[in-house]
Amino acid sequence: MLATLLKSFQLTEKEIRIFLKVLELGSQPASSIARVCEMPRNTVRSILDALVKKGLLVKSSRAKTQYYSTESKENLVRFLNAKRLRMDEECARQIELLEQYGEELSVRHWAQGRPKITFYEGIAGLEKVYEDTLTAKNGLKSWASYDDLYRALPGYFPNYFKRRAKAGIPMQSIHPDTAMARAGQKRDREELRESALVPTEKFTWTPEIQMYNNKINIASWKDKLGIIIASQEIADALRAIFDLSFEAAKRYGHVTTTRRKRNRRLTKTALRTPHTPPLPNVPLE
Repeated sequence: MLATLLKSFQLTEKEIRIFLKVLELGSQPASSIARVCEMPRNTVRSILDALVKKGLLVKSSRAKTQYYSTESKENLVRFLNAKRLRMDEECARQIELLEQYGEELSVRHWAQGRPKITFYEGIAGLEKVYEDTLTAKNGLKSWASYDDLYRALPGYFPNYFKRRAKAGIPMQSIHPDTAMARAGQKRDREELRESALVPTEKFTWTPEIQMYNNKINIASWKDKLGIIIASQEIADALRAIFDLSFEAAKRYGHVTTTRRKRNRRLTKTALRTPHTPPLPNVPLE
């Protein structure tokens, strides 16, 4: 029963051996216990001090020598009761802190500030990616290949463009200059779009990349894979890159923009307005 009692204190075999020797010999210095146990003095002293911390032994000094003896049952019970009280208080405090701040331990809590990436596969998945763009609040910006998107979803895009325009969602886009892209550019006004075409011998790509709200989507037509990345920081960065590339694309000439249309209207208005020459500078008498 004594061995069972000592094991309940989670003692090692060496700790049990040394404790039983102190119990047998009574109060002893570490050197005596080490000699009887045939163990190094420093090792024995370290184990004795550990037993003191666990409340099983008591350390006292006599003539500058430290002696170790077993604790009484009454003192040991009081020690364990005090230890249990401290543990209960500590656990209660930990529970209180968990209830207040425990959400911070959740992966989901820390993931709120990270980009959220969602994958969509197949034709149905790609259509879901484009349906999400109809939530755009401040328009869309896109790099796209007309030839590839129509080849992948020929029956989807004509209706999609009409629905986007009807929803009042404007779009700026850059496309490789192909016959299909030029045909699409002719519909820019009715499809609420400003587009720029760049020469295919210098620039060509297959996937479409779009920016809207705090999102970026990528449609891989070859892999039939759609990706939506929700990150304000990344979306803003790609919007800035798009604006830079749109400005550069204008130098190739095949571009429709509201600015160019507005300038043409102003020019026509100026031509219709009679020109009034300035009054001569006649000195007053």
